Amino acid sequence: MRSYTLLTCGAAVLAALLLAPCPALALKLLTEENPPLNYTENKKLTGMATDVVQEMGRRAKIKLETDVMVWNQAYEKAQADKETCLYSTARLANRENAFKWVGPIAANTWGLFALGGFTPVIKSLADARPFRIGGVARDAKTEHLKQNGVTNIFEVEDDKLNPGKLTLNRKEAQKIDLWIASVATAKRVAAQAKASDIKLVYTVREAESYLACSPRTSAATLKALADALEGMKKDGAYAKIIKAYENR
Repeated sequence: MRSYTLLTCGAAVLAALLLAPCPALALKLLTEENPPLNYTENKKLTGMATDVVQEMGRRAKIKLETDVMVWNQAYEKAQADKETCLYSTARLANRENAFKWVGPIAANTWGLFALGGFTPVIKSLADARPFRIGGVARDAKTEHLKQNGVTNIFEVEDDKLNPGKLTLNRKEAQKIDLWIASVATAKRVAAQAKASDIKLVYTVREAESYLACSPRTSAATLKALADALEGMKKDGAYAKIIKAYENR
């Protein structure tokens, strides 16, 4: 009877292992041009967060297929499509239930920028409320402003449109006085827009960035990615990637 019981228990354990969910064989990643976290250089996708996520996929044995697109489109697809994740994404309260989260995978500093001749002193977001601010639709930085009572925001689909709209004339129509952007991104975006003489006037916050995954992403896939990231942080691989970009 005892050996029969052991055989039965052993068979039950084996069956449970065989039926245990496995991570997806492939995962769709959506991202945007947002250096130093994720951006294209010499026709290759790179960046601090990109390198972290790629190593997570390698360790989790999940094939990663990546598309670069405008943020608003990527944001919608990441919520709707199966086995799909978006990065680098700030984990805000109003987004908490829209995604399944893995991270943090990196950090990013946000700031308000203006033309060089801008003289008002901005010491808080309350000081920024009277000004017209350029931001990207559905971007975390834009949402953060709204959550803090800053609502005079002009939203665009592509951040490259913002630097050229900056003006010192507050009465000039269809223009902006301030632009919210990543501190690391602003100079590059402004250069692409052929805009010059732009300065940082206020540091908004230091924001952690995550991998934001569709609710239709399997729990096994999420766990495999989280375990891979934890392993990277324990063995120093994560810190090595971050340090390499900070030293550039």
